[in-house]
Formats: sequence, structure tokens, C-alpha cells
Amino acid sequence: MSETPKLNPSVVVLKTGEKLITILQEVYEGEGEDKKGICLLMNYPYELSLISAPNEQDPDKDLQVKFSKWCPYATDTSFRIPYDGILTIGAPDPGLTQAYMAKVDASKGAEVPVDGSGFENSPNWQQQQQLVQQAIVDASIPTVTPEVV
Repeated sequence: MSETPKLNPSVVVLKTGEKLITILQEVYEGEGEDKKGICLLMNYPYELSLISAPNEQDPDKDLQVKFSKWCPYATDTSFRIPYDGILTIGAPDPGLTQAYMAKVDASKGAEVPVDGSGFENSPNWQQQQQLVQQAIVDASIPTVTPEVV
């Protein structure tokens, strides 16, 4: 998807227990009276988690919301999910909505083109490169294989 749909984000709790914030759309098959919903489309899904942020001045505000890309190994920004994979859907707090939309706008600037060029601008690219280099180093360590006699 090249453009963010002009829809409000939703908080989605999956049956797996994951809590996401995403822009939901319904995917239909057929037209007119034969139109039937087949699944939901999650645009720019981010997993939500609470992290401790001690605040001596206001102890009631000692938690912060952390956004993590829901499927960090994919370059896609839209994912289909079956209806039965969702436990519940709700409306996010206005402050959370504003923070999420800022995150989406920032990620749109870092999207990887379909042809694969510009991948080095991906937010996870450097981390993935480090993991690849570590795997290469680990693979170069000689392994002892027993000889069959």
C-alpha cells in the first residue's frame, strides 16, 4: 500500500494475546448482494507493550507505551488476517492515536520500494546486517563431525 487509508486506527487483540494498533479494512469477495467479507486487512500494524518508566514527579505516569513493528522481518505494510484470529477490536486513546499516526508517517518515509532498491533505508536493515555477519562468523567456526568407521 503506498498510501495510508484515511481511516481511524483500532486496537486489536489477537487470539494469540498480541495487542496491536493498526488501520483495519475489510476485504470483500464479489459485488452487490453477493458481496461477502472474507478477512480483515491490517495496515501498518504495530505491537503494543507497556514499559516501566519511573517518574518521581508523577508516580501515576510510570508506564509508557512501546510500539514494535508487528512482523519485523517483512517489508510489507499490510497483512490479511482471518476473522477468527481476532479476539476483540477497540478504539485507541486519542494520545495513542496521535503517536501511532506519527509512527506510521515516519515509517512511510522509510518504506522499501517494490523493486528492492533502497533497502538500506529500512529501519531494520542495519540490525539484520549485523545478524547476517554474526551468522557468517558462527558458520566459519570449524565443527567437529564424527567419522563413521
